[in-house]
Amino acid sequence: MYILKYMKIVSMAEARANFAKFIDSAEQTHERVVITRNGEPAAILLGIDDYEGMNDLIDIYSNPETQKQIQEAIAYNDAHPEETISGEEMRRILDERLAREGSDG
Repeated sequence: MYILKYMKIVSMAEARANFAKFIDSAEQTHERVVITRNGEPAAILLGIDDYEGMNDLIDIYSNPETQKQIQEAIAYNDAHPEETISGEEMRRILDERLAREGSDG
């Protein structure tokens, strides 16, 4: 399994003994922990922010209209590269907007 290569894998006994530590790590560092039973993956511990993000992605990918809009935006950007901006530039724009909105309220 691809996903297991990038996660911490622990037995159920180790998970029980270090549960608070694993929860802290999931919450603070976004580390995901695969818990095994009899050597086989049985569950995954992940932070609530990661879980909510996964649910948001499921909502996006399961909505045909949203998928269509994403594909149209990608096609438009591919056809008009002169109009696209870098991720770094977008971050700067968003940071400026947040600063303005924060000073307005």
